[in-house]
Amino acid sequence: MTDRRRQLPRRKIAGVACAIYLFSLSLFVLFPRPVLVNGNQSQIAQYLQIHSSFFYKILYADTRLVALGNFLMLIPLPVILKAIYPLVSLKKIFLYGAALSAFFEFTQLLIPGRVSDLADFLSNCMSVLIGIALVRLLRLRNRSRN
Repeated sequence: MTDRRRQLPRRKIAGVACAIYLFSLSLFVLFPRPVLVNGNQSQIAQYLQIHSSFFYKILYADTRLVALGNFLMLIPLPVILKAIYPLVSLKKIFLYGAALSAFFEFTQLLIPGRVSDLADFLSNCMSVLIGIALVRLLRLRNRSRN
């Protein structure tokens, strides 16, 4: 089988993975957060028991977990995009990831209960950089095999 024929199924699989990833990411990032009247912990716990949505549990998680989620959220993006578009530069992938993060942060301004934050944007950009470093590591590993 030629090299090009082997790449086609990989690109299709990566394309499907990208669509699922971006859909899930958008659903998570743009999911409305109910605005409770006060920050009473028992009221939030009671609300989460009644509305046991996976997203609500994450949205009301400890702030450190939310910050960690923002930091790790876009790591898969460069890996998936490089699998689909092997010739695209890593700089363009970073710019796409930063633009996607900016889009999410600006859109959250319009969603009830969601908060847009510069720290989230910067964490997401760092996440893209980690993904790019992972792409470079995978590229080096593949070169050493050949």
